[in-house]
Amino acid sequence: MRTFLKIPFLPVLLGVLLLAGCGGKDDGAATEEKGALDKLTEAAENMKTMAEEMSSDTYANREPQPPVSFRVLLTYLPEQIDDMKKENPRGETSTMGEWTYSSASADYKGPEGKSARVELLDYAYIGMLYAPVRMWLKMKIDRESTEGFERTTEVAGYPAYEKWDISSEHAEVTVLVGDRFIINIDTRKMPENMPREIAQTMRLEKLAMEKGQPPA
Repeated sequence: MRTFLKIPFLPVLLGVLLLAGCGGKDDGAATEEKGALDKLTEAAENMKTMAEEMSSDTYANREPQPPVSFRVLLTYLPEQIDDMKKENPRGETSTMGEWTYSSASADYKGPEGKSARVELLDYAYIGMLYAPVRMWLKMKIDRESTEGFERTTEVAGYPAYEKWDISSEHAEVTVLVGDRFIINIDTRKMPENMPREIAQTMRLEKLAMEKGQPPA
């Protein structure tokens, strides 16, 4: 199972610590170092502010709920994408301490390297697990270049993040459905808008209404 947690703060914070520990430089190097340190410190402070905002958002004020069973999540995965049939469907409901969450995923493979992977996660309002999603929602990303693009957007009215790399024909989309379910779709050697189109076939309005059942 893919783990969705990431730690984007770490490189910035490590850089701050390393530069702060340097000494014995001449005045020019010290000035240059100080400028770099100021920028890194500012970036770290921005990250800290964003983390504080996330800790006070919707998820921080919600009690975790029983997750939707992975068996139900599996029914939302597409049976077929273009001419590629669903392969190796897998799912699980896991408990770590007081946290219980579910996941389901499947692969789709075609000729000449064409492929897709669809993953559906129910983190059942466990606030910490939503941190990466809440971060890009607040950042409002929009970047385009000769290499491709990445941006925050909407898919079927739900907040989303999508990315496209031209050279590898690699596209990704992450969609937050009903402020609860996370869909990750990854395609290779397919059109740039394919992940978006796949997500739109997944009965998102019905998924948003799903609720987990407490253990018997």
